[in-house]
Amino acid sequence: MSLKQIRFGVIGAGMQGASHLRQLSQHPLVDLRALCDINENLLTSAADTLSIPLRFTDYGGLFDSDEIDAVVVVLPDHLHRDAAVRALEAGKHVLLEKPMATNLADAVAIAEAARNNDGFLMLNLSNRWMYPFSEGKKIVDSGAYGDVRHVFARMTNRIDLPTKMLPWLKDSHPAHWIGIHRLDIARWWIGREVVRVRGVERYGVLKEQGYDAPDFYQATIEFDGGAVMNLEGSWILPLTFPALVDSRFYALCEKGVIDIDRMRSELMTAGPDTWTLNTPTAGLVNDQESGHVHAAANHFVDCILQGKPPMIGAEDGLALTRVLCAIVESCRDDGKIVDLD
Repeated sequence: MSLKQIRFGVIGAGMQGASHLRQLSQHPLVDLRALCDINENLLTSAADTLSIPLRFTDYGGLFDSDEIDAVVVVLPDHLHRDAAVRALEAGKHVLLEKPMATNLADAVAIAEAARNNDGFLMLNLSNRWMYPFSEGKKIVDSGAYGDVRHVFARMTNRIDLPTKMLPWLKDSHPAHWIGIHRLDIARWWIGREVVRVRGVERYGVLKEQGYDAPDFYQATIEFDGGAVMNLEGSWILPLTFPALVDSRFYALCEKGVIDIDRMRSELMTAGPDTWTLNTPTAGLVNDQESGHVHAAANHFVDCILQGKPPMIGAEDGLALTRVLCAIVESCRDDGKIVDLD
């Protein structure tokens, strides 16, 4: 007896969309049926490479198709609401790239659509499938280290990411774009909701280059029960920095410490002109996709096949958006304390 294949469509064929296409194309129970992008040249090139039959420049046509069971939404952060809501209302399962939204109204609308329709919504916070974070969660849940009391987390990008690779990021914020990964891990480990935040941000380097976005932000985040998190991030790592992302996650528990540093690298390469230092977390291994992004996609497919809700759903996305919007609000009011109901 042959197993059922899930018929997928992907909206967005850019940098992140290309990654999703690679993951899905190698899954034996995925039929990659459709691709949508407003850039017709990019659309044709990506669809031809993977022999994707259905092609759209408007995602409305993809949602109307009865040949699609599930959709991956890989649009700029501030454009998630319309696509996610319409996909859910069309009866599709939705894998939505993080963040859920960049404002609370959009996140509420997406969450309501998820509650009121049959399709699953999963927010693609794939870092939960990184081995160190998964193992750290097991340690916390075991009780061996006691409760998490304080978290320091940093997640930053090299300056070419916002200025060259993804210029639309000026309509987002580093907290929404990349800070969400570490906030999600902290909330997952601590198991409580955030009750108060205070944040600051500063402009300068990016402004001088004509890019209207903060150079960095720093936030103090208080959880119900007393745990505190210091979260920071920036978009101005120099071009000489050997990786696109710098990350650190340090959790001080009652009886122990969990320290995750991505720059303790497993792969260093040096050539005649350049050198790189990277911790491989995803990519091809013996011509097969591997890593946390691949594992998250597999989880979403498994949930659809087994009829079980994904690990990270609409309510998680809504809770994270509330906190991130409060951080941005505080940053823009020069450090005002924001209490969350």
